[in-house]
Amino acid sequence: MEVTPSRRKVYLAFVVLAVLAGPVDQSVSTWFFSASPLPSFYSLAVASAAAGLALGLIAAVRRDRMPSWSEWAALVVLIAPQLCLVPFGPTAVLPSWLHGIGWGTALLLSLAAPLWLALLSAANIMQIEIPRATIAAAIVGIGAVFLTLSVDATTVHWLQLPALLLNLLLGIAVAASWAFARPRLRECEVAPAAAAYLGLSAAGYLIFAFVYEPGSWRSTGWHMAPSALLAELATLVVSWCLWFWLLKNLTLGAFSMRMLANCAATLLPGFAFFGIAQWRMDAAFVISCIAIAVALRSTPAGEQPLSLGLANS
Repeated sequence: MEVTPSRRKVYLAFVVLAVLAGPVDQSVSTWFFSASPLPSFYSLAVASAAAGLALGLIAAVRRDRMPSWSEWAALVVLIAPQLCLVPFGPTAVLPSWLHGIGWGTALLLSLAAPLWLALLSAANIMQIEIPRATIAAAIVGIGAVFLTLSVDATTVHWLQLPALLLNLLLGIAVAASWAFARPRLRECEVAPAAAAYLGLSAAGYLIFAFVYEPGSWRSTGWHMAPSALLAELATLVVSWCLWFWLLKNLTLGAFSMRMLANCAATLLPGFAFFGIAQWRMDAAFVISCIAIAVALRSTPAGEQPLSLGLANS
């Protein structure tokens, strides 16, 4: 019989994942890429493959059940929109007819995941429930992050509208993939699921390496600093285990607030080194933390549709 984890344990895992995916991942990834002699996509493929292999060995030692075919299909649905975002991101090399959006705009679109889930629910495309408090918290959190962004990072020229629409649709697809995969991976153990996901990620990065960096691995050595690789490996293993564990144990609305939590956690090193100095950053951090706390405690059962006249809608 599966034991439901306590709220405190779930909240702690959520905070740890935010710190790992925010400031820790930034520091470790910068160190890893600077120490790796390989181009970026090859480096990502090596790190993902190594992390997937490590998790696969852990799963084998624990004798965890490997994912079934239906669970593999759910994992493919999870990874597909994420990989599709890579060629159209703000730092990607796009065709001459497609003008990429700024990193600030891409960030705001990723923060809107709870809104995309609410849209899918309202349109009856997916049978999911997103509390209204979570939607309100997401809007407030997006506004808080917007305070910290420069005008140049969020400005959208009319030539960028096709790329904006493409990123918007892929963002909705990412949110929909969570809703699709969550019930199908409920019986799958965390370590095998994370190992399979990282293996699929490695295959995707390798394809991008062949397309965007053909033959570049031949001109570089394969010697990589062990400490940097181990740090990246540990970050990936722990982060993705927590990611899949939270996917199973958090409500979908609260799970979709992870990107806002990552942004809030990214501000922590600035407070540690510079203290409370910039009111925009300080306000964004406080507002984001409040919004995340509201979303984590919100449940659809705690709301009353009759109060808004939505009983028959």
